[in-house]
Amino acid sequence: MSKTNQKDSSCEKTVRPAGIEIQKVIVSKLDFQIKFPSPRHNKPLPPTVQVAINNTKEMEISIVVFVSENTNVDPNNLCIIQDFSYTNEQMPYANFYVCYDVTPEPCSTFNVFQLTFNAINSPEGYTPNTSLPKDMPIPHLLDLKEIVSFLWDEDPVGSRGTVTTVQNN
Repeated sequence: MSKTNQKDSSCEKTVRPAGIEIQKVIVSKLDFQIKFPSPRHNKPLPPTVQVAINNTKEMEISIVVFVSENTNVDPNNLCIIQDFSYTNEQMPYANFYVCYDVTPEPCSTFNVFQLTFNAINSPEGYTPNTSLPKDMPIPHLLDLKEIVSFLWDEDPVGSRGTVTTVQNN
């Protein structure tokens, strides 16, 4: 399941992952860049992630992403999509996608952005897996042992997923 938007008269399509957008996200463009000796191909770099359950029993997530300096991404145009459901093997999972929409190109210098937010632990954050029985209970987000995060360019190209262990405070 994906959301398709028509951006302009050229009918270029953008695709967002299934799930819901998290509204309360703090986005910071950090004051440094990461530079590689050779240009990287067009696929986004995987994010660096920290996730912990805080004292108020919320899942706090901080994701650092690396975006080509050639793209001029506005921090206000980065968003988080949370996809929370079951695999076909009935294992609960949570995926978090940092979404943006730019034309990918090879690059060796990347701007660094940090996005900090709390995961949504409610029925509205749950996307049912239609291949499983309809009476499956909504899994509890705080029971997850790990999450997977992606940097997702909406045309659509995604990074390799970063699996991160959930820390309990």
